[in-house]
Amino acid sequence: MLKNALLFMVFLCTLMSVHAQRNCNTMEVLDKQLQEDPKRLIKMQAIEKATQKFINNPQKVVNGTITIPCVVHVVYNGSTQNISDAQIASQMTVLNEDFRRLNSDADGTWPQASDSEIEFCLASVDPNGNATNGITRTSTTVNGFGTNDAVKFNSSGGKDAWPAADYLNIWVCNIGGGILGYAQFPGGNPATDGVVNDYRYFGNIGTATAPFDLGRTMTHEVGHYLNLRHIWGDGNCNVDDFVSDTPTSDASNGGCNVGHVSCNSVDMVQNYMDYSDDACMNLFTEGQKTRMRALFEAGGARVSLLSSPACGTPPTPTCDDGIQNQDETGVDCGGATCPPCNTNCTDVVVTINLDNYPEETSWTITDGSGSTVASGGTYGSQPDGSTVTITECLADGCYDFTINDSYGDGICCAYGNGSYNVTVNGSTVASGGSFGSSETTNFCIGGGPVETCDDGIQNQGETGVDCGGPNCPACETCDDGIQNNGETGVDCGGPNCAPCNTGGCTDVAIDFNNLDSGWGNWNDGGSDCVRSTAETYAYSGTRSIRLRDNTSSSVATSDNYNLAGFEEVTIDFTYVGRSMENGEDFWLQASTNGGSSWQTITTYASGSEFTNLVREFESVTMVGTFTSTTKFRFRCDASSNADYVYIDDIDITGCVNGARQIITPSEAVEAEETLTDNISDVKLYPNPAVNDVTLEISSLEAKSTTFMIFNMNGQLMQQFTQELEAGSQQKVLSVDQMQAGVYYVTIIQGEQRIVKKFIVIK
Repeated sequence: MLKNALLFMVFLCTLMSVHAQRNCNTMEVLDKQLQEDPKRLIKMQAIEKATQKFINNPQKVVNGTITIPCVVHVVYNGSTQNISDAQIASQMTVLNEDFRRLNSDADGTWPQASDSEIEFCLASVDPNGNATNGITRTSTTVNGFGTNDAVKFNSSGGKDAWPAADYLNIWVCNIGGGILGYAQFPGGNPATDGVVNDYRYFGNIGTATAPFDLGRTMTHEVGHYLNLRHIWGDGNCNVDDFVSDTPTSDASNGGCNVGHVSCNSVDMVQNYMDYSDDACMNLFTEGQKTRMRALFEAGGARVSLLSSPACGTPPTPTCDDGIQNQDETGVDCGGATCPPCNTNCTDVVVTINLDNYPEETSWTITDGSGSTVASGGTYGSQPDGSTVTITECLADGCYDFTINDSYGDGICCAYGNGSYNVTVNGSTVASGGSFGSSETTNFCIGGGPVETCDDGIQNQGETGVDCGGPNCPACETCDDGIQNNGETGVDCGGPNCAPCNTGGCTDVAIDFNNLDSGWGNWNDGGSDCVRSTAETYAYSGTRSIRLRDNTSSSVATSDNYNLAGFEEVTIDFTYVGRSMENGEDFWLQASTNGGSSWQTITTYASGSEFTNLVREFESVTMVGTFTSTTKFRFRCDASSNADYVYIDDIDITGCVNGARQIITPSEAVEAEETLTDNISDVKLYPNPAVNDVTLEISSLEAKSTTFMIFNMNGQLMQQFTQELEAGSQQKVLSVDQMQAGVYYVTIIQGEQRIVKKFIVIK
């Protein structure tokens, strides 16, 4: 039973007193994090999509027991908070018993109760390869850390995390305010990844305090760390926890409310993800097990833990372990034991100021033959915004330094102010930060060849091979406003650019409004239509139109537009739904008689066209006869005053002197519903995309198939024909050279077609 509300990132479990039930403040935390980091939303969607794909087709790569290495950071103010090793050991025992269903209070009440086959060990090897007991102890002057992650940093009186790729970081401290603990969902900042637990609710001896004195707070929070939601999904009966074998519920349960009925079924109050007292909890389900283990499959958000050396044997230092240890004066060289360091080379220093997504950054240095002589990254274990410096000693010759960003947006400046600098003998040979997927700079050591604008190498600050930069002529591109580059028209045609539009259509900008400076040509429809100040739901600027529930007053209507000379009109906009229940919808309508009558152009329904708190981008193209009294309006039909849709960046453009006759979104939806006689299913992901789009197609028999990609202006961007095999298969389409925007991929077999819309972001 999948919920429609968006997956959240951080969970705060609080108590007003030791006799109150657990409580959470998830939506407020989610709103705050989305405001601070809009890109986090895309990561959440990607993790959830991969999880659902595994749940629907669990082809396991990882079998048997998974062991997660843990480090416990005890941050204490006074001896009482400095809990004993024995209390820590008791908590580890509880985790292993609960996740393996070896807990003594396990019973047969729920037959779907399951051994998750996940275990936990205290680390025996620290990040430097040295022996450890898996416990750090830090004395602090702070007495009450709250939930702002201050406990996770030395600079604020806490303890820096060990690399999140190799360890589950557990902080034990006085959180304050009656808070039991909180966890970070997969995909967040590695510097804050892990679980925080109050010292009074940790383990089952020592300071453990009833009714949360059996270690189940950690079991609950580690469940969140492993991508489990609360058992009731933080909503009513129409909202659930992404797990099919847990009954729906309309609220949390406290105490031990066994037999409580909600949503026409008995609540699973014994589940570790409810809010029951510790003594009442005793199970995870088979569905929860599958959801947790999906994180450890290929590409999963926690898969790196499988290869962690943290619970192994500390290595013996050697002269070929790749670490400067013993008394070495360099890496694996110098000192009393290892061979002298090579002095017939030159130090090349690579300095990278990471952005807010260090796990996306990597680099290589290759020699003239293309062999990699040095590399680094990704840096998922490094804190956001930190600096890494690497020194490599290279022989004389010429090299290429390449820096990569797996997301395709460089390291500056959308998500942090990252930059890189490469020096040889103190002189900068490569630098930057604002690039796409990668950037390559050639440099030489020891007097290499003279760099020129015709040497066939991108060097000396060039932005292309032998073009651009301070010394060479400008590169010829498809957006320089000049007919060059083999083009048959200005910035179109030829071997490199998109085909020219021959439809005789001239684009005209009609109206754009991001609502920041007022309503503009749009009008307030009544009490259920406002120009919202909630910045979280605005796309550009701080304002958007908010509609809710009542169709008689939940409407935003434009002024009259004189469109009598137009054959085609396109409306682009972006929107976010909030708390909309399945089937609740809003509409885009048009009128050509000044509002006397309206025609519904397209409808957007929750659960099918959109998911709550996931931003959508729409482009609606209408071809026909328009008048001097043409109006447009948005209407909403929901059922509660808390059901909202936020609309922003309404852009109206038109086309005169002929229409392009491109595939419209309404045609695409119709085609998706009918499919073809031969194709039974088509899935497209990821969406939005950066570099590639994957089509997953199920067909009944082999058949010749044409694939075409159009941009929103009707220009053909790609086309190829190949034999589509019978059965399920994948076709990967490269979109890394496309500009950000809305595109349509059309699959054609004979006279039949299927259309899928997708968005490219940069």
